[in-house]
Amino acid sequence: MKNELLSIGEVSRMKGVSPKSLRYYEQLGILTPACVNEHSGYRYYAMSQMIVVDVIITCIELGIPLKSLADYRKPNGLLDIASLLEKGRKTAVNNIRKAQASLAQIDSYLQEAHEQSQIEDESLPYKRVVSRRTIMHTPWQSKHFDAKNYLSLTTSLYNCAAQLGIVPLYQWGMMRTPREEGAQWSVFVEVALEDEPERIENGHTAFLDGSLNQEITVSTTIEGTYRGSRLRGAGFDQCFHDVFRMAKKMDGALVATEVWTDELDPRNYIVELLEKQ
Repeated sequence: MKNELLSIGEVSRMKGVSPKSLRYYEQLGILTPACVNEHSGYRYYAMSQMIVVDVIITCIELGIPLKSLADYRKPNGLLDIASLLEKGRKTAVNNIRKAQASLAQIDSYLQEAHEQSQIEDESLPYKRVVSRRTIMHTPWQSKHFDAKNYLSLTTSLYNCAAQLGIVPLYQWGMMRTPREEGAQWSVFVEVALEDEPERIENGHTAFLDGSLNQEITVSTTIEGTYRGSRLRGAGFDQCFHDVFRMAKKMDGALVATEVWTDELDPRNYIVELLEKQ
């Protein structure tokens, strides 16, 4: 029987887990040695227990607290491997979704930063071709810009995205419909959906933010060829006031967003104003 058992050192070498960790698992009651020598105190494990070690390692990699594993013990003291793996699977799926969300945000930032770097060397005004974007937006109810209202609506969009499981990206700002369509301003945040075509019916899906009694819409829009210019100011309040002032002389659809640059002084601000051609 003893020849079939593994010493704590052998388990450590086989699974890459320190003896100290194996003793800690024992303290938690999630990995009890098959045999403990009453004279030497040496611990021995059965080969059938190696699956338990593997599951514990997986839980650690997934960020599942080890102390919570004790809740999965059966009346006989053994771990309920099937239930624990089901929890691990749900955690892994959630981690994958979070990683995909982070990847979407990173890709969005890198794409926008690359496009902006290409524009920096061009004389103003310039032409910019914008690809199809999915955005979450809400109407702007005033004819003038107000910084507090802008921040409130932007916060509402981010909160709504979190509630709906929609990933907000690093692009946000304001947009306006063409003058012939009413010149209606909206605040928007670019978002990423897992299944964009399926989740947006007839081009848009509307929600209602009860806290602000504000309609929030998800739609695919913005793509097209634009005539662009840049506005610099001491902050976004000044820049967007300039946007509203300039917009009075423009007839096309407008998009105004912050420009990111590593060399920009934090006390300054740049807004890109695009008019659809």
